[in-house]
Amino acid sequence: MHKYLVDSNIFLQAKNFHYRFEFCSHFWSWVKQAHHDGMLCSIQKVKKELSRGQDDDPVKEWLNDLPDSFFIPDDTDAKVIVKYREVMQWTAGNTHFKDAAKKEFARSDIADAFLIAVAMAHGYEIITHELSNPDRKNKIQIPDAALYFGVKTHFVYDVLSDNSNKDFCFVRKAL
Repeated sequence: MHKYLVDSNIFLQAKNFHYRFEFCSHFWSWVKQAHHDGMLCSIQKVKKELSRGQDDDPVKEWLNDLPDSFFIPDDTDAKVIVKYREVMQWTAGNTHFKDAAKKEFARSDIADAFLIAVAMAHGYEIITHELSNPDRKNKIQIPDAALYFGVKTHFVYDVLSDNSNKDFCFVRKAL
């Protein structure tokens, strides 16, 4: 069974573009059902990123309806910290990326490196809108860093296609 961690950009782009609350509530219900089924969650750093929005931000309001188990520990989990150190050592020693990209990726208030560390520590795969761009030097993309550490990344639409009916109802399909 696949277990997924969701990147902040999935929620932010969903509410701003494809799955706005006012016309696509099924997406948000799907996320809750997928979590209830044990397939999907995110990390505390993603929750903090999402909580930075305006008070009337629909994602911020939606967060209040999620169970506490949706956002799992990251910087308080000893296994994750060990993996996070590995990610940071790779980042610091990598000569491909510019120093500003490495500094941004290493920020403790940004979820990206922690998503990879949690995935490594607990056997998750990551759902993100970021695309691999190995030639890019001014930003470390999640898929490129994750690939180095053997963590699979997925585009949200592929996960939705594999785990929902045409009416957007959650369904776990056998793999």
